[in-house]
This record gives sequence, structure tokens and C-alpha cells, in this order.
Amino acid sequence: MQLLNKLLRRPEPDSQPKTTLTAHLLSSTQAEYQAATQSPFLLAAAQGRLSKPVLGRWLAVDRLYFHSYIRAAGRLLASLDLPQGVPKSGEEEAAETRLVDWIVEDLVRIREVERQLVDVAARYGIEIGVEGGREVGPVKPGEGGVGGLPGVSAMEEILESVAKPEEGGVEVKSHPTAPAVLPWLEAAVMFWGTERCYVDAWSWARERQVVVGRGEEGEAVAGDDDADGGALRREFIPSWSSDELRGFVARLGDIIDRAVDAAVERGGKEVRAEVLRRVEGKWRSLVVAEGGFWPVVE
Repeated sequence: MQLLNKLLRRPEPDSQPKTTLTAHLLSSTQAEYQAATQSPFLLAAAQGRLSKPVLGRWLAVDRLYFHSYIRAAGRLLASLDLPQGVPKSGEEEAAETRLVDWIVEDLVRIREVERQLVDVAARYGIEIGVEGGREVGPVKPGEGGVGGLPGVSAMEEILESVAKPEEGGVEVKSHPTAPAVLPWLEAAVMFWGTERCYVDAWSWARERQVVVGRGEEGEAVAGDDDADGGALRREFIPSWSSDELRGFVARLGDIIDRAVDAAVERGGKEVRAEVLRRVEGKWRSLVVAEGGFWPVVE
């Protein structure tokens, strides 16, 4: 009888403060996150001090990262188990369905960003190449990482791990006979984290631009004497720090938080503990890798 009562006992409610998962992750790595989003490279970009060769090498690395990102998105799409039933009238679509919508939009956006990168570089006379003068293509990281940036190698390893089961990863279950809780969670957190770091980093740079002119709406305007000819401050920074991009990233954060909240409400504090155990270490690794994504500048 005791065994039966134990099996029938409902999960103990989670009595912890209602902090969303994404808010918890951001607050858990404040120092590392600051290093990842407030680097000297970003400050130099804001002040128009990055030369065309330095910017060109970083753009090449960024483009290689896009390619790894696209492959990771494809693996995540292939791994998602979409609901077979049709939602009832007025019922919200499943988190997995909304995640598919977001990823598809994200792939289109990434390709647009890559095209912009190539177009702007051509117009401003910036050669896109990695260390050693090679053009963009398959580049194997050396001891110093891709393009001399160790964080890029770490980021590529993180991207390569997307949707691949591993010990302590997506196959962890809260109950031996229950399906994994949100098996796509780690991958979604990775995509949200890298995009959130990116938009926060370039927003920080935008706020620190040196004003050398004034646009019609009072925004800082790059001068022709910028070391890169104005490519960053006229073209890239406004695009990479836009409200549209921030809202797009927030959509994914909302998908994650609402799915986790619903799972915790169903499964109690044990599910919350499992979720945190699965994602906290991966989140920290991601943020540390993001900090190594920026070149060292004087």
C-alpha cells in the first residue's frame, strides 16, 4: 500500500520564486556575460578605430560561424517531434511548432545577414579573409582557434553538439518511464544565448559611438575618416543592434520560458532541478566561448 501511495503521489509543487529560466541564466553568469558583450574590440568598433584588414578577418570568421549555425539549425529541425494533433480553436500551438517557425525565420535572417556582410564589405573595399590571406571556405582551427580566436573553435564545438544526445544531455528523464522533458531545450537555449549575446554586444557598442555628425533623428553618424570607411557605424552596428532583432530574439526566449514553466507546473520542483542541471553548465560554456569570439585590439 505504501508503494502504491508513493506511485500515485502527485509531484511536489515548485515553491521557488517564479524566475524565468532565461532570466536565471543571465543572472547566473553576470561577470562572464559582461566580458562577452563589452569587449575592447566592440569599443574600437564604436569609435571607428577598427582597420579594414582587422574587420575583414573578423567578418570572415563571423561568416564561417554562420555556416556552422545553419548546420546546427538543420539538425535541430530534424530532431523535433512535432505534435500530430491539430490545436483546438483558440488553443495556442505547441512550443515545438512555434520553435520550428522561429528557426525557419532565423535561417532566412542569417542568410540575409550573410549577404549584407558580403555586400557591405565589397562596397567599402574590405577584403573578407582569414589569417594567412585565405578566402572564406572550410577552415580547420589551429591551436589558436579559427582566425586566431579560441572562442570561435569553442562555439563551433557547441554548435556541433546541437541535437546530439550525450551523457547528461537531452536523454535525461525525470522518471524512468517518462519521456524526456523538453528534449530540444539545450539546443534552443544555445540559439537564444548566442543571439542574445550578439544583440547585447552590438547594442553596447552602439551606445558608445563617438558622435562625429548628426543624422536627421539625432543619431550618431560615422565619418569618412573612420578606419573602416564607416562600414561598421553606418551599416553593421545599426543592423546588428536593431529593435527588430532584439524582438526576434525575445520571441525565442519566450518560447523557452513558457515551455519550461508549463513543464515545471506539471512536474514540480524535480523537473525544475533537472532543467537547471541540464542547461546551466552548457549556458556557462556558451557565454565563456562568446567572450573569446572578439579579436584582441590595442
